[in-house]
Amino acid sequence: MPYGPGRPSRQPPPHAPGEYRWVNKETKERDYIGETNDLARRKGEHERSDKPVDSSTHTFEWKEADPSSTSESRREHERKKIAQHHPPLNQRGGGGGRPSGR
Repeated sequence: MPYGPGRPSRQPPPHAPGEYRWVNKETKERDYIGETNDLARRKGEHERSDKPVDSSTHTFEWKEADPSSTSESRREHERKKIAQHHPPLNQRGGGGGRPSGR
């Protein structure tokens, strides 16, 4: 299991592997779910992109991955969460990025 129990954090994310989601402030729905090897970097990439998610409209929530997790186990978890929640801004079923090697 790449993630322990508990709720995701809304604090500034660390430079560490993990799962993240953008939650719509108005509807409280998960609009986007992702996995990365650097949560802080990925949040900044999203905010600079043309995606309709940023801190004014969405809350960035994250969970740091267990240190023993692998890129593949985190990607599998991402696929399950996308299938479970059907976030409208995810264009694919998850796991499509480059494996991180971490």
